[in-house]
Amino acid sequence: MLDAVSSGLDAASTALGGAVPGAPGGPAEMKFTKGETVGETAEEAPGFQSPNEVRPRDGGAPIEFIHMGYAHPDTSLNFDHPSLKDDTNLEFGPAAKSHGIMFRAALEREALLLSSFMSATQSVMADLEKTKGGAGELMAMGADLIGGGGGTAAPKAADVNAFGEAVKSAVTPVNAAVITYKNVHKAGIDLHQARANYRAFLEKLLAPPANDPAGGLMGGLSNSISMIPGIPPAVKDIFNFIQGLAFKPMDVYLGFYVRLAKDLEPVIEKAVRQYSVKAILEQHSPVFYLWYPKPESPPVPPMGDAPDGSGIGFLDEAKKKFDEARATVENTVDEVTDFLSAATPGEPPPGAAYLDQSLQIEPAPPKEVTATIVNGFKGALGMSSMPGFIERVISEVTLMNNEFLREVYLKLMERPAVEPIQEAAMYRAARARMLDKLVALVMENIGFLQRAKEFAVNVQGKSVAPGAALLEAGQDELNDEVLRHMNVALQLTMGELVDKLEGARQQAVKENAIAMEVYLGMFPWLLALNFRNTFFPVWDLIMDNTYGKVSGPLGDVVKKAKDAMAAAKEKVDEGRETAMRLKKIKDRASSQGLQAGSGGQNLTGFKDDWESDLPPDMVPAKPTVVAFFPLTARLNAGSAEKIKLAAYNEVKGNHKYPGAGNQP
Repeated sequence: MLDAVSSGLDAASTALGGAVPGAPGGPAEMKFTKGETVGETAEEAPGFQSPNEVRPRDGGAPIEFIHMGYAHPDTSLNFDHPSLKDDTNLEFGPAAKSHGIMFRAALEREALLLSSFMSATQSVMADLEKTKGGAGELMAMGADLIGGGGGTAAPKAADVNAFGEAVKSAVTPVNAAVITYKNVHKAGIDLHQARANYRAFLEKLLAPPANDPAGGLMGGLSNSISMIPGIPPAVKDIFNFIQGLAFKPMDVYLGFYVRLAKDLEPVIEKAVRQYSVKAILEQHSPVFYLWYPKPESPPVPPMGDAPDGSGIGFLDEAKKKFDEARATVENTVDEVTDFLSAATPGEPPPGAAYLDQSLQIEPAPPKEVTATIVNGFKGALGMSSMPGFIERVISEVTLMNNEFLREVYLKLMERPAVEPIQEAAMYRAARARMLDKLVALVMENIGFLQRAKEFAVNVQGKSVAPGAALLEAGQDELNDEVLRHMNVALQLTMGELVDKLEGARQQAVKENAIAMEVYLGMFPWLLALNFRNTFFPVWDLIMDNTYGKVSGPLGDVVKKAKDAMAAAKEKVDEGRETAMRLKKIKDRASSQGLQAGSGGQNLTGFKDDWESDLPPDMVPAKPTVVAFFPLTARLNAGSAEKIKLAAYNEVKGNHKYPGAGNQP
């Protein structure tokens, strides 16, 4: 009986990639790397007393700071300090290292980053699971008949819970008024264990389950295309892609998201760790808020007066400066401003260089991100190659979203974190920078397919050249139709983007933990989400106006594909308030067009439809985004306890630096 229980637990642990530390299946393997020295090391032990000295003295002892799997050497003399606040400007003296509170802040930011990574993965998996109801169950029932069946079940969104809870458990002991070396060292190791378990799980998501019913269905659909006579190979590839994307859109979404997460998460972690080390070595303050501009410290209020604002240290002063700058912009230019143009400071924030590094802007070219997304499509659809024009569309949409999100993230550093992120402002920013490009992309590819003679198909003696029916229609009319549809799609995309960013901001502000790492952990997810929400409408419009116009067997394929994709999207969008929130502006866009003036960016009429620039106390609460938010009522003050010999010896045996590997 006990053997059976043990075997069951082993199987559960294996399914989670060794998710729960201490589970019978065992945690995933951890690897540690030698990090930069953050303090001079010493060979003596705390409380050392020379035989020739009467007075005891502390010559210091080698300690280490574990951060993101790197072991950073330090000395015990740098650790302890009296109570300090990590959200105010501090003037550290040359000899006052005060590393205790700096280590705590870095670990808390690491936990926030990890929690955002994990919450994002769970959200994408949950989106996929929503599409498996109804039609998915019917597909599963017939899986054996069409080539599926057998094997192990796919990982579930709920499986991620173990990793998120491990992060919360790891960081909770350091959120204390008294910071101890034992707790700091253990938290660094436990966070890295949670990371290793999660990354092992992420690898599992790249291997589709053997009994995937959609996989078997895809084989049947592909065979049905092959049975239609006279189809050129190039056209057959396109129709296989059309069907695959229609019946497995969320599988494709998960496919390219997981690859983005695998590639980008380590890059983001590297930048965050390097910035944390720099801040420790140079003794930056405010200790917890590294990324934001460093304003002057607010004046101390008279005794008995309650301070105005959020109470989050220096951020109240930052908000005051932001409001003044925004007022200047609105008074001198126009009342209608967008998220990316309001209140830009004179110089970049201190974390700007590390932001570019973490988002792979420099030195990695955007084409690497494009290749990752293309590979996600191929992996999910079981295709070894895709038609060139499809890869070009993917590349263009990826580039647009990458550039736009980079600007958004830079603005998130420039503006005070207590300032709400408004949907109207974000939509205006996207509309000014992306709408015309997306419309041009659709029109170019419609024209390309209309002109591509090799894509003309002769089926049962009848020529069905894609888009032939549109050759008689006016291009201006088609352009207006595309413009209207892409405008609505962009509104919905920005609504979902702000749901995520503002939801995370509200969570972090509530817990006094509004660090850039909360946003950075969401970047792979938001890049995948924005791509999904812009690529699918672009693809629909291209197909609607080319292959969607053909009749006969191929026309039936396109129609069935469109119905399947619409059903999947409806499942994912269930419960969202986007339609209600955007009803007026959507109705106007659909019925009147954009009333495009010079440059196509006239906002006439839309401002009155959508006045969501609300004051902070009136902004509605957003849904929970970081499901495993790791900190509750984060303390902004703390003293670090002096490392005594007994405590040192207790930790020393678990030091990782001596056996850690060298940096690559």
